Amino acid sequence: MKGWLNNIKSFLKRKEGEGSLRETLEELIEEEEVTDASLAPDEREMLTNILKLRDLTAIDLMIPRAEIIAVPIESSFEEVKAAFKTNMVMRFPVYRQTLDDILGYIHMRDLLDITSEDFKLQDQLHKLDYISPSMRVLDLLLKMRSTGEKLAIVVDEYGGVDGLVTMGDLVEEIVGDIQDVAHLNTPLDFFYRPDGVVVVDARMDIEEIEEKIGVLRSVEEMDEDIETIGGFVLHLTDRIPQRGELIAHPSGLEFEIIEGDTRRIKRIGIHGLPPADA
Repeated sequence: MKGWLNNIKSFLKRKEGEGSLRETLEELIEEEEVTDASLAPDEREMLTNILKLRDLTAIDLMIPRAEIIAVPIESSFEEVKAAFKTNMVMRFPVYRQTLDDILGYIHMRDLLDITSEDFKLQDQLHKLDYISPSMRVLDLLLKMRSTGEKLAIVVDEYGGVDGLVTMGDLVEEIVGDIQDVAHLNTPLDFFYRPDGVVVVDARMDIEEIEEKIGVLRSVEEMDEDIETIGGFVLHLTDRIPQRGELIAHPSGLEFEIIEGDTRRIKRIGIHGLPPADA
């Protein structure tokens, strides 16, 4: 695989500025013998995913309009902060009146070095791109790489918003949705691992979890407007934590990010609990 990746680098350097990324990858794949038996299964899967991308367009990967998380431009600092905690995303669009009038997007880190008194949502907006539903995914990946934009809005022929595509969606389409194979056939909402760690769906109601395993929050934290275990972890970090990260709590508990992406936390492992039969 290392040799194949090195060939990619040298090939892309030779082809810099010549045609689209889609054409470049197609030519590379035709030149290379990608069925080499030395490839590991995960490496073969990644190459297969790249091949599939040649036939995908923005409409195939976009988040539908009905599922877009966005806030109005009039939102206050507290409202925007609450939206991040509730929805467990790293960035979302900002609109005026309706989703068909999106002004830009805001990133969670934009709230870190600002106070509610100084906050003006208009001043925190980042540029986003508008694309056609028929735009090829590989061409979109190249465009995002060259412009540095992480979010694109898919619009129809009349200018209405159809959906949204993020850089994270494109990367995940190549590397795949990472899951713990040991739990593929295990219910994802709540279960005990053999090592005593409790694994929960990040959307699970935190009070429901506490009824099962005991109180997780301090008295002060219970006064916060937090509904889900994912929202509680975001309250502790004020950012989207990375997969594999351990977030310590003053009580001695640790919250492990078992599954997630750049937009949301999906599954959490709770460490430091007493045994289930204690």
